[in-house]
Amino acid sequence: MKIPHILVSWCVICCVSGQNFMGSSGRDDLFSATSNLEELLTREGEIVRMVDKYLQAAQERLDTIRSYVNDYRHLTGSGSRGSDTGVGALSSVVAHPIDAYLLLKRLTVEWGMVEDAMTHHANATAGLVQRVLLFREHSTFPDLDDLHGAAVALVRLQDTYRLNMTTLPAGAFTGVGQHTHEFQSVKQLTARDCLFLGKHAFNKGYYDKAIEWFEAALDLVEGAGDRSVPREEIEPFLTAAMNVHDDILEKRGPRGVDWQTNPVPMDKTLAKKLRYSSVAQDTFMPKLYQHQTDQEEEEHYTRLCRGEKLRPSSIESVLVCRYSDNGEAYLRLMPLQLEEMSLDPYIIVMHNFLTDTQTQAVIERAKPRLTASRHRSPDGGFVSSMVRTSKNAWLREADSKDDMMTKMTMKIEKATGLEALAPSAGEDYQVANYGIGGLYVTHTDYLMINPDPAAYLPWEHFIGDRYGTFMVYLSDVEAGGATVFPRAGVTIWPRRGSAAFWWNLYRSGTGDENTRHGACPVLHGSKWISNKWIHYNDQFLKHNCGLNTWDKLSYP
Repeated sequence: MKIPHILVSWCVICCVSGQNFMGSSGRDDLFSATSNLEELLTREGEIVRMVDKYLQAAQERLDTIRSYVNDYRHLTGSGSRGSDTGVGALSSVVAHPIDAYLLLKRLTVEWGMVEDAMTHHANATAGLVQRVLLFREHSTFPDLDDLHGAAVALVRLQDTYRLNMTTLPAGAFTGVGQHTHEFQSVKQLTARDCLFLGKHAFNKGYYDKAIEWFEAALDLVEGAGDRSVPREEIEPFLTAAMNVHDDILEKRGPRGVDWQTNPVPMDKTLAKKLRYSSVAQDTFMPKLYQHQTDQEEEEHYTRLCRGEKLRPSSIESVLVCRYSDNGEAYLRLMPLQLEEMSLDPYIIVMHNFLTDTQTQAVIERAKPRLTASRHRSPDGGFVSSMVRTSKNAWLREADSKDDMMTKMTMKIEKATGLEALAPSAGEDYQVANYGIGGLYVTHTDYLMINPDPAAYLPWEHFIGDRYGTFMVYLSDVEAGGATVFPRAGVTIWPRRGSAAFWWNLYRSGTGDENTRHGACPVLHGSKWISNKWIHYNDQFLKHNCGLNTWDKLSYP
């Protein structure tokens, strides 16, 4: 079945305007970090102040012009705009000497004032446009790539959290995680917005979600009387999307790397086929602590992001919260508040590891340095894409004049029993801020997975792979934004000042695949984190290799 021309045209336009919606114009995108959006709102405030000042002056000029027009209509009795006044009526007006005098006054003195008002208005308009253009040239403002990226992010939120499409166009949804109350936007989407989002959903292979957006657009036109787009423009997209949805489902199945559909066709005749009769009876069975296909991993990821429990009670019942000083005198008076999230792989959360003052200080130091986050591509290089939508900055202990970062690292050393301060032992702090639907798909923190030693630099061989990850949550997140481990069935909800820690490697230095993890999309709020990766080779004095390849560490 051929894809309808109307959708082919859209795909071409979308692909040309922004390949992966991540900085194709040669600059960092704006939608992937809330700090950028906050700054953007401030810049918009500057423009609004310019426009408001212009409007106040323009109103005075318009009052002068309107007064002139109204005087004429009142005098001649021509109340409606453009109505003609008869010759007799005109004669009666100029017959009176005072009216004749006022006519001359209007066409000399008063017309001069009107002419000045119109000239000043035109000049002020041109001046405002020039000032705004100049302001935009010297500041960073969004372009169409940012809009496309934000649209895709919103579709991902809809998909990951199964947002109710009855209320989402009106800006209302229920949170997940620590806050499950309803969130309401200030403004609502129009039918034109829903059509736009449906096109993006289709272009990214979310055929099921595209249909929902097109249907939402129709509902707004028919039910709410929305006139932003005619019904006739929406219906061809909805019909075409349904046809492509069913064609993809029939030929390729309901889910793949770059597409997804509903499990049952939209066409009622096709839906009666025997192959779809048992779909409703299919039940999800978690597949933990073993290899997962891309589709299985994505399914586990999204379910954990939504807060679903995938582990049996036999695993969760042995997890405890406890105090620990890790054998360090420094921690004896203020022990670590440990919450065990998993024993295999070993994952813990240290509550209240940093104070609010410390977390805010880290954020403020990172803000000026934020750039688009990158991830390692299959060819070994680092790229920016929708796989990781955030911005990050790197902070060194040596850059901190007040030793705050150094003291943080020293506390991490005492909490983990690892060497982290030396350049060969620990990486610089990576501080990341996630924006609209900000996420990082499932990945491993250890990087040395190529069996060819020549693939890595001498320095990488010298320091070894990332032994442990120490991740501090620098902000609370009102909804979404969890860190999840699809193979281990673990979900960690962000809490300001808390730190998550896990071992990425076995004691032999081999990567533990069960530590594959991802950052769930931020549904509401702003997410800030800071990562400290600790490398393997500098730990040789503190940790033996183990008796076999698969020996693990399970402390602090």
